[in-house]
Amino acid sequence: MEQQQHNREMNLAWQFIEGTDVSVFLTGKAGTGKTTFLKRIRELAPKRMVVVAPTGVAAINAQGVTIHSFFQLPLGVHIPGAQYKEQNTHFRMSEEKKNIMRTMDLLVIDEISMVRADLLDAIDSVLRKYRDRYKPFGGVQLLMIGDLQQLAPVAVDKEWALLRDYYPTPYFFSSQALQQIQYVTIELQHIYRQSDAHFIELLGNIRNGHLDAATVAALNARYIPGYQPSEGEETIRLTTHNYMANRYNEQQLAALPTQEHHFEATVTGDFPESSFPAEADLVLKEGAQVMFIKNESLSNPSQEGATYYNGKIGTVTGFDDDKVLVECKESPAVGESGEPSTVVFAVEPVAWENTRMTLNQETNEIEEEVIGTFRQLPLRLAWAITVHKSQGLTFDHAVLDINDAFAHGQVYVALSRCRSLEGLVLTRPVEIKSLLSDQSVNAFIDKELKSSENASQQLGSFRFAYFQKLLDELFTFDALERSVRYVVRVLEEHLARQQGELTERWKQAAERFAADVVGVSRRFQQQYHGILAQSADHQNDPQLAERIAKGSAYFADQLEHIGRLIGETRPEIGNKAVAKQFKNALDTASLDQREKLGTLRRIADHGFSVRTYLHDKANALLDETKGDKPAKKKKAEKEPKPKTWEITYEMFRAGKKVKEIAQERDLTQKTVFGHLLRYVESGDLQPLDLISAKHVEQVGSLVARVGKPDDLYAFYKLLPPGILFGEMRLILDLL
Repeated sequence: MEQQQHNREMNLAWQFIEGTDVSVFLTGKAGTGKTTFLKRIRELAPKRMVVVAPTGVAAINAQGVTIHSFFQLPLGVHIPGAQYKEQNTHFRMSEEKKNIMRTMDLLVIDEISMVRADLLDAIDSVLRKYRDRYKPFGGVQLLMIGDLQQLAPVAVDKEWALLRDYYPTPYFFSSQALQQIQYVTIELQHIYRQSDAHFIELLGNIRNGHLDAATVAALNARYIPGYQPSEGEETIRLTTHNYMANRYNEQQLAALPTQEHHFEATVTGDFPESSFPAEADLVLKEGAQVMFIKNESLSNPSQEGATYYNGKIGTVTGFDDDKVLVECKESPAVGESGEPSTVVFAVEPVAWENTRMTLNQETNEIEEEVIGTFRQLPLRLAWAITVHKSQGLTFDHAVLDINDAFAHGQVYVALSRCRSLEGLVLTRPVEIKSLLSDQSVNAFIDKELKSSENASQQLGSFRFAYFQKLLDELFTFDALERSVRYVVRVLEEHLARQQGELTERWKQAAERFAADVVGVSRRFQQQYHGILAQSADHQNDPQLAERIAKGSAYFADQLEHIGRLIGETRPEIGNKAVAKQFKNALDTASLDQREKLGTLRRIADHGFSVRTYLHDKANALLDETKGDKPAKKKKAEKEPKPKTWEITYEMFRAGKKVKEIAQERDLTQKTVFGHLLRYVESGDLQPLDLISAKHVEQVGSLVARVGKPDDLYAFYKLLPPGILFGEMRLILDLL
C-alpha cells in the first residue's frame, strides 16, 4: 500500500492482510482513516474477498452487501449451535454463493462495532458449513473495521434475555468463534479530521472514559445560551433522535417564503426501501440548507477544480430543470491565507448501486453484480441530522443537541464530527451521565492494545508461518488419500464378490498412493522445511523455487495415475443404494484429484507465491466444479413423502437421542445411526454430535493399547457393550 506507507499503522495492517492469514481488528478514533483504508483494500484486492456490513446503508457506503443477505441469515437472535435448514427457501444457498464462500480468502466486516456477538457466531456457523467445519469461520481471514467507542450493537431487553446465558456482553468481541482465533488489534493513530492538540486530547479522554472536572469544564465552555448562527454561516445541528432532526428541518423549511420543489427518486431492480441512501421524495426550497451525501466530482461547479463530498454543507440558490444550484463556501487551501470563497454546484441526480457477489464464469473472479439502482439528488435537508447519520462526516460548524444521548458512544460521535472545539456549540451543558462509557469496551480495548504492542515485531514470523502453511497445504494429500480409501472400503464391503478384479486394482492403487504420494510428500516437506529454515529470503529463494516446481511436477504426474483409474472405473451395480454410495465415493475422489492436480500443474508452470497459490487453488476448484451441477428436478405434482432418514434427522435435531428415535420408529439403533451418518458426510452434522465423550475415551483407550485396527470386526469385539459399530468407525476416523 504505497500511498499509505507514511502511516505506520495502515501499512502494518496492510502487511498483515496481504502476507498472513492472521485476522485483523482495525480500529481508531474518529477521523483516522478507517474508511480510506477499506477503499484502498478494495482497489488493490490482495486476496479474493467479500465486503459485508451490518445495515443496508452501511453496506451501500462500503460498496458491499449486508451480512444477513450474503449469509442468508434470519433477523433476530442467533442462539449458538442453532441450525438453519436449507429446506426453507429463505435459507437455501445457491451453488454460486457456496463457491464464493469456498474460494474467498478474506472477509471484510465494516462497522464491526454494530455487529452483535451472536451475529458473528452465525457467520461462523455458515462458513464452517460450506468450508472447513473444524476451523473457526471456516478458515477465512477476517478484517474487522470499526470503533467500539462509536455506535454500539442493538440488544433490546427481550433479545438480551435470550443471549445473556451465552455471552458476557453483546459486543462482537464476545463472539465464541472469535475467541478461538488468533487476531491482532491495530489502532490507527494519526487523526486527519482535527489538528488542535487540546481538542484531540479532550476527545480522547471522552472516548476512553477518562472524565475529570477539567474535561467537562472545557467542553461546557462551548455552551452558548441563545446561540444563533451568523448570516451565511453553514452550521448543522446534531440530534440524538430522528424525530428531533426531522421536526427541526420541517420548521426551518416551512419558514422559508420560497416555492417548494419535489424530486422523486428513480428505483430500478432490487433496492430495498430500508437501504435507500436518500429521501425517496426530496422537498427543497430556495434558501434551504442542504448537505451532500455522496462524493462526486462531475458537478459543473462555478469554480474550476471544486468538488463536493459527503458531509459538505451548502445553500440552495436556485433550480434549473432537474438540476439544483447549491452554493458552498470553499476554505483556503492548506498553507494559504485569506477569506473563504464561494462556489456554486449544479447538482444532478446520481446513482447508488445495490450489488451482490457473483462469480465471473470466464475468469473465476469474485465480482460485484449490480442488481438495483437508486437515483436521486445527492442532497439532504441539513439544518439538522441525527448523530447516527453523521457517522463518518466532518463539519466546520455544528450545534450539538446531545443531552438525550441514549446509547454508548453517541456523544463521542457527535463531538468528533467537528474539526475544532471552537467550531462546536452546545445547546445545553453536557452532564456526565450523558457521556456514556461502557467499561467492558474500555477493558477490551486496553487489553487488546497491550497484547498487540508487539504486532510489528511478530509480523515477520507470521508471514513466514503463512508461507510455509500454504506450501504444506499444497503438498499434503491426506484428503485425497481418504477419498481413495473410502472408494476401496465401499468396494470391499459391498462389491468384492461381483467386482473382485476392480477391488484389487483399487487396493493396489491405494497402496501405491500411500507410498509414492503420501510417503514421498512427507519426506519432501522435510526437505523444503530445511531450505526454508536456512533461507534469508524465502519468497525469492531460487533453490526453494526450483524444488517447489519440480515437486509440483512430480506429484502432478503421480495424480494422473489415480485419475486414469477413476476414469476407467464404471462398474455395473444392481443394488441402487450401493450404486449411489459408490458413485458418491467415486465422485468425491474425482473432484479431490482434479482440484489438487489443477493446482499442482499451475504451480509447476508458473511458480509459487502466496498470491498466485491462492488464485490457482480457487481456479482449480471452480474449474472442476463447473458443469457438475445436477439437473433440476421437475416439480412433482404431489408433495413427496419424506425419506426415512429425513424423518430420523428431524427427530434428532429436535433433541431426541439415537435410542429414543429407534424405540419410537421401531428401528434398530444401528439403522438410526446409519441415517444420521448421511448428515455427517454432508456436513449438516458434526461427528461429535453423534458420539459421546465416554465412547471416544473407550475407543481411544483401546487404540492406545492395541493400535489402530486392520480388522475392524475383531477390534469391535474388544470394546465394551453399548458402542455401535458405525460409531466406532466414526471415532477411529477422528483419532
